[in-house]
Amino acid sequence: MQTVILDSNILVKLVANEPGSDEVRKHIEALLEGGSDLYTVDLALLEALNALWKHAKLSGDLDESEALNASEDLIQIYTRLNILESKMLYREVLELALSLNITVYDALYIAATRKLGAKLYTADRRLRDIASRYAIMLET
Repeated sequence: MQTVILDSNILVKLVANEPGSDEVRKHIEALLEGGSDLYTVDLALLEALNALWKHAKLSGDLDESEALNASEDLIQIYTRLNILESKMLYREVLELALSLNITVYDALYIAATRKLGAKLYTADRRLRDIASRYAIMLET
């Protein structure tokens, strides 16, 4: 059985129509059918909600009711995932952020992946490039 960490970008692609959303949905379905354990970090919910806010307020590609509906879908997905609490990883997260000169948010996904011996599934190219050196990436 495979353990996979989903970052907030993947969660947003599951609930909003973005480039690559269809592929992400198919891949998640395949992971579930294959019996994978899906995880995320506690912070992912807030990051994903912030992305929905950006879609509604900055990009304008979602109206407020669409963003709220997407948030309902998001919470249904989030509550079905295994959640890794950031407090369990605080020291490694800060060490990674400092040594790699990346945000604490990105370091959290790398630390979670390493802690669980998991694979990271991200749509963030920069995070993927950095994490590929320090964590196992999910092949898509």
